[in-house]
Amino acid sequence: MKFFLLFFVLVLTLSASQTMVSIDYIYSKEYRKCISNSFSGLDAVNCVEKEIKVQDKILNDSYKEAMKNIQNFRRVDLRNMQRLWIKYIDSKCSFYYHKESGNGGLNDMSSCRLEEITKRAIELDEIY
Repeated sequence: MKFFLLFFVLVLTLSASQTMVSIDYIYSKEYRKCISNSFSGLDAVNCVEKEIKVQDKILNDSYKEAMKNIQNFRRVDLRNMQRLWIKYIDSKCSFYYHKESGNGGLNDMSSCRLEEITKRAIELDEIY
């Protein structure tokens, strides 16, 4: 049930940005299993953190592919754009966590990072 809810939220989020969902960007089986077996907010955060590593690799691969395929004169622009995106996401997602917010804030921050990393990988794929 959690998988279908997560998948539905992902599709809605990505549809809102008028992006086609690629099978490469659906969260891993390990993540879905981890989330369905989590008993606490901290367990869920650990699942999300593991999936962030998976999606971050996809993001990095997408960035490398975009850099390889984009016109030479646009590479500096893409690099600068990616650096600004990193700063923005760090700021945006850090907003959700404060030392007084507890596990809920940590969960919100991690979920924000996972969602944004996944969306960014798709955006980079659309560049080339």
